[in-house]
Amino acid sequence: MKNFFVLLIFLCVSSCAPKFNYDSLQNAMASKDCPGSIELLKNSQQAYGPKALLIHMLDSGMIHFQCDDPKEATLFFQNADHLAQDLWTKSFSKEAASFVTNDFILPYRGEDFERAMICLFSAFSYIKLGEFDEAMADCRRLDIILSEYNAQYEKKNVYKEDALGRYISGVLSEADKEFSEAYIFYHDALKAFKNYEEAYGTPTPNYLLEDLLRVSIPADRKSEAMNLVPGERNIGMIDHRTSRTLGKIILVHLNGKAPVKIENKFSVVTATGPISIAFPDYSVNPPACRTSRMILSSPAHSCEVETELFEDINRIAVKDLEDRKFRITAKAIARAVAKQAVVQASSKEMEKHYGAMAGLMANIAGNVAASALERADTRSWRTLPGEIYIARSFVPPGEYQINIELCDGYRKDLNKISVKAGETKFVFCDTMY
Repeated sequence: MKNFFVLLIFLCVSSCAPKFNYDSLQNAMASKDCPGSIELLKNSQQAYGPKALLIHMLDSGMIHFQCDDPKEATLFFQNADHLAQDLWTKSFSKEAASFVTNDFILPYRGEDFERAMICLFSAFSYIKLGEFDEAMADCRRLDIILSEYNAQYEKKNVYKEDALGRYISGVLSEADKEFSEAYIFYHDALKAFKNYEEAYGTPTPNYLLEDLLRVSIPADRKSEAMNLVPGERNIGMIDHRTSRTLGKIILVHLNGKAPVKIENKFSVVTATGPISIAFPDYSVNPPACRTSRMILSSPAHSCEVETELFEDINRIAVKDLEDRKFRITAKAIARAVAKQAVVQASSKEMEKHYGAMAGLMANIAGNVAASALERADTRSWRTLPGEIYIARSFVPPGEYQINIELCDGYRKDLNKISVKAGETKFVFCDTMY
């Protein structure tokens, strides 16, 4: 009888999980109400619940990043990175308890790709601050943690290298005139994009191929680079010597919203009663516009360049979850069996003390409780973009007005930038809300 009441207590606890109202945050961000968005997050930690502290940190970091407060964003991302690492070390007592209830009683540790995105957006925040060395350190850490996580799995994940992180590392190295190092990062990014193309349908961007060829000259690896670039690709490259007399402007365009986790649930009838199994899936809402261009203008020079897709977070998220679907399903089945054992033990104890009818009623109530307890973990980092695009242009030194134009003709004014010869400047833009 004790096990039966423990089960009911778990049901009450798990069914009262707090939930943050993302609609309010979306409306505030769509209205460009940054102070309101930040205040909403500041006052809503309790709504996330104690088991979703990581998500609160990630959402806070992203909103501060989008609201041009990169210093505060770096603090949230760095704290989130430390917490995610701590949570990665499993607590076996809580893990065992989740076999009787569900994963909502565990602190949310983040998906593998989400933990990688912490490093990427921390790097972006440091880039906004002009602290390229710190940004480089985060890009390197991104590679390290993906290797560490993937080493834990018997069946390896497709997402084991981040192509955009490696590309940004190459850009930062080139900006620091470390051309041999930049070549290595661009080369590694090219290898990662071959995996991206096969797994997610994301083609290797021309910008990467151009950058690889350009730095191959001062890195003394031109012959090798020429063999790596597909012959059918029309690559227009600015000479390395010429590039040093120009400024480089890079647009990072965050587009659309990350996918949202939903629950899939089904029941299987067994000899001892029905077993409910629940597992998460992603619901993807692709953005209406998937192309854009950067427009640069100054009194002496103007140009337009197309963006290219560098990170399809929607497809990475879906595939990353698919890669661990077997592990999720195996745990869900084991959890269902464990719940069934608790129900059977409680039913027999009730029958022993109060008779057959009491045992039957306990069995029915226990199965209802077990089914209600079975919930997929649908927590996720919902303030991530769905896609990340990059545009890059070499321009004569000077001050430039920067605009972005979407596929529907909508044009958004960005800030003005002054760029010197040999200097690299980044511009960030989002069309997520």
